Amino acid sequence: MGLRRSLDDYKRNKEAAEVFPGEQRTQLGQFTGSTQRLIHVDPSGSVRDYSYPLSGLHGLSSSRFGVRLDQTIEWFDTLERASQTLHEGTVETIHNFEKFEVVQRDFTNGLTHATAFELRGEAPDSIELVGFVELTPEGQEGRIGQLVHDDELVEVYHNREHDYLGASTELEITPEVMEKFDEILADEPQSFPRKGESESYEGSRLTGGVRFRTEFEDGRTTVITTLSDIEEQSRSASLKHVADRTQRYSEPSQLLTAAQQSRQTPDITDQLVQTDLHVLDLLSAPTGARIAGPDFDPYYQYSGGYGYTWFRDDGEISTFLLEAGERLGLDIENRHRKSARFYLRTQLDDGRWPHRVWPMNGRLAPGWANGHVEGSETQYQADQTASVLVFLAEYLATHHESLPKDTTKDIETALELGVEGMDISLETDGLPTECENAWENMNGRFTHTAAKFMQAYSTIATAPLPATLQNRAAAQAGRIYEALETMWCPDGKIYGLRLADEDLDVRIDSTTFSLIDAHLAYRDVGDISDERYCRLATHLETAFERLWTETDAIRGLTRFEEDTWRRRNQASGKIWTVSTGWGAYAAENAIRLFSTTSQQFDPTAWSDRLFTEIDLTGSLCLSSGYLPEQFFDSGTPDSATPLGWSHAIRLATYAARSTRNADSAVDRQSGTR
Repeated sequence: MGLRRSLDDYKRNKEAAEVFPGEQRTQLGQFTGSTQRLIHVDPSGSVRDYSYPLSGLHGLSSSRFGVRLDQTIEWFDTLERASQTLHEGTVETIHNFEKFEVVQRDFTNGLTHATAFELRGEAPDSIELVGFVELTPEGQEGRIGQLVHDDELVEVYHNREHDYLGASTELEITPEVMEKFDEILADEPQSFPRKGESESYEGSRLTGGVRFRTEFEDGRTTVITTLSDIEEQSRSASLKHVADRTQRYSEPSQLLTAAQQSRQTPDITDQLVQTDLHVLDLLSAPTGARIAGPDFDPYYQYSGGYGYTWFRDDGEISTFLLEAGERLGLDIENRHRKSARFYLRTQLDDGRWPHRVWPMNGRLAPGWANGHVEGSETQYQADQTASVLVFLAEYLATHHESLPKDTTKDIETALELGVEGMDISLETDGLPTECENAWENMNGRFTHTAAKFMQAYSTIATAPLPATLQNRAAAQAGRIYEALETMWCPDGKIYGLRLADEDLDVRIDSTTFSLIDAHLAYRDVGDISDERYCRLATHLETAFERLWTETDAIRGLTRFEEDTWRRRNQASGKIWTVSTGWGAYAAENAIRLFSTTSQQFDPTAWSDRLFTEIDLTGSLCLSSGYLPEQFFDSGTPDSATPLGWSHAIRLATYAARSTRNADSAVDRQSGTR
């Protein structure tokens, strides 16, 4: 994504109340992708790459399509009648004119993206497709070159990355010189493509902008872009590849067949399961690691970026997938195996994991919580290591009979080393040391971190591991169980957010929902007192009531009390899909946790209430099926969309609810409760 496009968006939206100017948003539209390329198709049919974290290649910074009718150009982004759906492995966008339609189908296969156009209805014979693309190889807007091969195929390159544009019908190409300094600094944004020819041959070969037009043949034409590393694929091979794909995808039947064959997600009839697995596939690199979400803020103006693999998010997603797969009988073992391999490869020598890494290769990525790498514990998110260890222990427990011996041994070694890593962060009082929280916006000694540690130690203690390691982990889990008394606030009847300078921060935080998972795991290790059950029930009920927010447009849970992040002009904290989904998941697990106790609080109603809002028809779910990270009170979605963590939580909660409902049906048929 180019800086010019971010500055252009800033000019257009700097006065907007619920938009952060300069971002490259994805709340509207759909994605198509492979493990190497992630393409957003906005409602007007414009496409843009979000591929760099997956493949190391940048590709399209912007694009625009339309049709020429006689001498008039109608750009699709000026129409008001487009509709968009997922159709047979493609994103299908229909552009409506009075007497005809242009059907646009987008799909991605490997490093190649196809955009096919087909006319329906009474289109004039003189109609032509027109378009504009801006390619930014290696993220460069300058120091790039352009080659026009035989007047019909374009190559834009910097150093290693070479990007290609071709079409199934003859192209008329005009290289487009992008904004100069005075235009970049001007108050008004520029619109592309411009009118007229480029100023010179020299200037036209030092730009990433390409204007083109092409005729429809038999009412069809297909535009192809493909990305390549010149050290891995030669120019001649790339040119041949583009020529082959433009012809192969020129026929609708061939294109749809190719789209179906290239789909990563298995064909599942349940739409919610299909949607969530599809989103997680879109966000996955060949290594199996996932970005948190499409990187809409690459210049860190309002966030720290999203196009990286966090070991918390990824570890939680892996665990949710593991649970959902077991409960729903999904054939997703390959995902678990890839995740385990990635974690084994990226574990540090001290048993922990870094803040975030590049999913394409596992190398350390830019971040602000690598204090343990630098030699300081405070600027470190200790819960991330615990999240990964929970997955590895659960994966070993559920699949140890089918795992190769060397894999089992590697996981055992990683778990033993991981216990040592958590031990480093555990203080003598039984609580984790001061560190960063899961939301990455404050330091302290957090209830959530303690809960994740207790869950990790407990899960390891019950996994098929040597007895010495099991006993060691069980002892540490017991220490944290006792130490959690420190986090209890008797006046508020809640578990506080953190200890800060020995004072208990008594705000409600949705991360404390992890106490439910922690105690579910711990009850297989040690005894849970009636008083602790009572406190957990009171805390959960109070947290739901205090975080619940309802407006005319949306309903759900805020992240934590007094949350000020990304509020723009809104006076209060925003509703988050992660927190709402986490609440639904915690409520579902609380049904299991409290099933043998005499608690008066029944979390079933809250499970239903919260899940309803993230369900496909819920107020927090977009028409695309995507869950954005957060919402303004007006119902305007904001931040990373789709967010992988939210989709994994939804899938796991749906699976748990399905299992519970099935069990209830069996009980009713057998005459029991």
